[in-house]
Amino acid sequence: MDMNEVVKGVNLTKACSIKADKDSNESKTVTLNIKFDGVTLRDVFAKAVSSAIIQWQNGPGRTKFTTWKHGQVVNVDFKAPGRAPQLTPIEQFTLEAKAAGIDTSDKVALKAYITKRIEESI
Repeated sequence: MDMNEVVKGVNLTKACSIKADKDSNESKTVTLNIKFDGVTLRDVFAKAVSSAIIQWQNGPGRTKFTTWKHGQVVNVDFKAPGRAPQLTPIEQFTLEAKAAGIDTSDKVALKAYITKRIEESI
């Protein structure tokens, strides 16, 4: 694979939730259309690897800190987001409702929350 190959005309779309700040109770769901045009494969992979490194550092890197030796090489498998189950919109709204303090076992309250979120986005 030529890591200097330039990517042209590739768009990836992903929905995400945002808040005004970390303490905010209000959130919005938006869809990002990320354009990969004019970047090299090396750039794309470097960005993917940086996210994998941060996840490793905050996960097994930190929890098993005492087992690592200075200068040790650690093999890590890259897990592509597509390999994990994707959430349906209802599952995503349910997670957001739970984060907003809604009792998700209360179907009336959950339905009201989801309806409100849909209305806000229209």
